[in-house]
Amino acid sequence: MKRSLLLLFVSGLFFLPAFSQNNTSAEGILDKSAAKVRSAKGINVSFSLTQKDQQNRVVSASKGNMKMKGDKYYINQGGSEIYCNGIQIWNFDGQNEVTVAKVDKDDNDFSPQQILTGFNKRDFDIKLVSSAGNSYQVGLTPLDKRQSFKQITLYINKSTSLVSRAAVVDKTNSTIEISFNNISLNASFDDNLFVFDAKKHPGIDIINN
Repeated sequence: MKRSLLLLFVSGLFFLPAFSQNNTSAEGILDKSAAKVRSAKGINVSFSLTQKDQQNRVVSASKGNMKMKGDKYYINQGGSEIYCNGIQIWNFDGQNEVTVAKVDKDDNDFSPQQILTGFNKRDFDIKLVSSAGNSYQVGLTPLDKRQSFKQITLYINKSTSLVSRAAVVDKTNSTIEISFNNISLNASFDDNLFVFDAKKHPGIDIINN
């Protein structure tokens, strides 16, 4: 991965319908979820992120908040902040350094935004694992075995059609789990929220990638 674990969940766009169409039921569930997110005025959501090792022991845990408006987003997680205006991304360490880069639509990293709205990958094997209880459980396996992960499981709430939880298993069988809480689809944000203001941080070290 290109970034540290704290900033691992950073990029992503609205492409759930781009998944391979080998399971009509699972695809329909994903399409409905993506459509609901796309139609939102603005999204405000809290999330928790947990990393577990091969023995299912918790290695790290953090909480954060994400605000989204179209392809723009702002993430506050563990004191660090991520700003994206759809063109550039600012990764602020919360102290004295910010890294600036252009949005890379082909980035393989995962983010709360990407999991909530979909992935920009077309080569997944998709299946409906379970429809028991209050959520659909949808499994996504990359057809390209060179990917750094081997399985993604999405839990989509039947009542809201929104992703409530996701688990990403890497090739070492470590797992990163993310849960979403208090999702609001009618939030209103000024575009300035999604741009890092260096003037508010005099003397900050700006690193351009």
